Amino acid sequence: MEFRRDINGLRAIAVVLVVLFHFGIPGMQGGFIGVDVFFVISGYLMTGIIFSRIKKESFSVLGFYLDRARRIIPALACVCLVVLLVGWILLLPSHYEELGRQVLGSLAFVSNFIYSQDAGYFEQAAHEKWLLHTWSLSVEWQFYLLYPLAIVALRKFISLDKLRWIILLAALLSFAISVYASGRWPTHAFYLLPTRAWEMLVGALVFLFPMQSSVRYKRIFELIGVGLIIGSSIFVDSLAAWPGWLAALPVLGTALIILQARQDSLITGNFISEFLGKTSYSIYLWHWPLVVWINYFGLGNQVIWIAMGIGASILLGCLSYSFIENLARKRKTPSSRSALKPILNIGAPASLAAMLGMVIILFHGFPQRMNEEFYATMEKLDLPRMTNGWCFYDVNDNEALTIGAEGLECVRGERNSSLKGLLFGDSFAGHYGPFWDHIGKTISAEINSITTNWCYPSTNEVIYGDVNSRSYEQCLINRKYFIENTGNYDFVVLSGSWRHIYTSGQINGVYDAISYAARQTKLVIVMATPTYFDVNVRDMYARSILFGIDFDIRNFSKVADVDAVEANKALERFSREFSNVIFVDRDSIFQVDGTPSLVTEENIPYNFDQHGHISVYGSKMAATSFTSSNSYREIAKRMSEVDKSKDNQLVIMNAVGLSAFETDIFR
Repeated sequence: MEFRRDINGLRAIAVVLVVLFHFGIPGMQGGFIGVDVFFVISGYLMTGIIFSRIKKESFSVLGFYLDRARRIIPALACVCLVVLLVGWILLLPSHYEELGRQVLGSLAFVSNFIYSQDAGYFEQAAHEKWLLHTWSLSVEWQFYLLYPLAIVALRKFISLDKLRWIILLAALLSFAISVYASGRWPTHAFYLLPTRAWEMLVGALVFLFPMQSSVRYKRIFELIGVGLIIGSSIFVDSLAAWPGWLAALPVLGTALIILQARQDSLITGNFISEFLGKTSYSIYLWHWPLVVWINYFGLGNQVIWIAMGIGASILLGCLSYSFIENLARKRKTPSSRSALKPILNIGAPASLAAMLGMVIILFHGFPQRMNEEFYATMEKLDLPRMTNGWCFYDVNDNEALTIGAEGLECVRGERNSSLKGLLFGDSFAGHYGPFWDHIGKTISAEINSITTNWCYPSTNEVIYGDVNSRSYEQCLINRKYFIENTGNYDFVVLSGSWRHIYTSGQINGVYDAISYAARQTKLVIVMATPTYFDVNVRDMYARSILFGIDFDIRNFSKVADVDAVEANKALERFSREFSNVIFVDRDSIFQVDGTPSLVTEENIPYNFDQHGHISVYGSKMAATSFTSSNSYREIAKRMSEVDKSKDNQLVIMNAVGLSAFETDIFR
């Protein structure tokens, strides 16, 4: 096929949109549609190659695969090798091991399957995945593997002219699946071939159903196409079900531009478009690791770093195009010669990267790279749980923990004190274990902790997590205990992932639990959900230790915290309806000398992760700070009154001559 300047210019538009989106440029919230543009272009070009060669009786499936491999693999393998080398310096062992898996998945072109099992493409956690962008290469490669085989097989039964109608039906079927799946299974729909194939098949249909227009209409249709693409990148955002029916807009826009075949267009034919189009694949490969690197150090909101990242993406893309892509193309071997040499040229760098990835996985990310002092520091910043001496009954991650009554018996605070308390909830109650251990010892109270995954305070059987999990079984046991035994405690502390519960529409269950506890016991304490971040602050702190750089938690955005703040406010309002319910807000818990703070006096984060959990260290330090707050003084006063009333009851009971056994029953 002849070189098409318009298609090359389309590549430039696509890569610019994707790069601007990933670097967070305002107004480009829909820039991810650049990948959809790439898919249409790919489908058009591949169909042109396959059908043209079949007509000339020169098509070879193996030759087609080698051409695609020569185009894609060398530059991809080079990126994988570089990120593995950089990862040795930058990454913590667990993250480095994960990078090894990502490299293998990318080189085997199955990374889209891997990422479809993790966080969604638009979630903040995706910014920790160095090779996330290779999902689209995997989708394309899977299409390359199946598409020519299907055409060759069908060609034996029907003519090429009729075959295009089969492709039309396949495109319509894939589009229908995409629209349906995007609403039901958004993450899988985004990453997998069946819901993406229609975009490449639309490109195929552009080749198979050519249209002719006058010069005037060619310009009009081209402008409409550009408008659909640019408009989608501006007005579509990550909340859209993608690739649902809205994806038809940039796909149709791309198809319209290719159909016009305007080689003299100022939009797609200028020298900037020509340069960016030729280097688009390499720019695409290199830009995402730079995005991750910048976010790795929490610099993603600083203009200078964003500008440098975009510039570096273009520079590395240009170098990669000149010294890797072009060299790989020049090594093309005529079909009459052995295919062994091109296979070796392509396979050698990929094999090296794959072997390094396997070694990294085998040695678990080489933890010996870090010293013992680092591990000792980070151990304090773990989540409080049974395995490190606390009470959070984490049955999801620790299968050694049995489902049953063992999860109901973990006492902290001052043992055998007459004042008895219950800490109840999910992991957000579990992370307050060290906090209430300290407070219990301060106010002379014994506190029984009953906490497990996703089991927020409620009197029903609903959770926001997996109902098929081990934690759900334990949760039913925990909640039954809560309903039957709350009245046996002098006070109850309730805590949960209020953000998830609030956004899941399950907050009424929490209200019921608060109301029930307020009727059954003398004092109910509701703990605020801590701050949510858009990055893992524990990892950020670890990186500051490793590289000797300043840790400034103010650099980390908190967009994810908006819903948590609203959830806390809702619970605080509800708590005011009861005279014996106290809501403990964030400012009372997380502060330094009375000033609200996200870090301790030593500039160490309270948080364990970005999801609002706090660490063992953070929980202990929060307890120390809390004792100087008005909320603590109010709670201590209320508990003292409860304790005195108990003593008075005992005096009265003894005065009327009840036995010790009868006194205990009465209590």
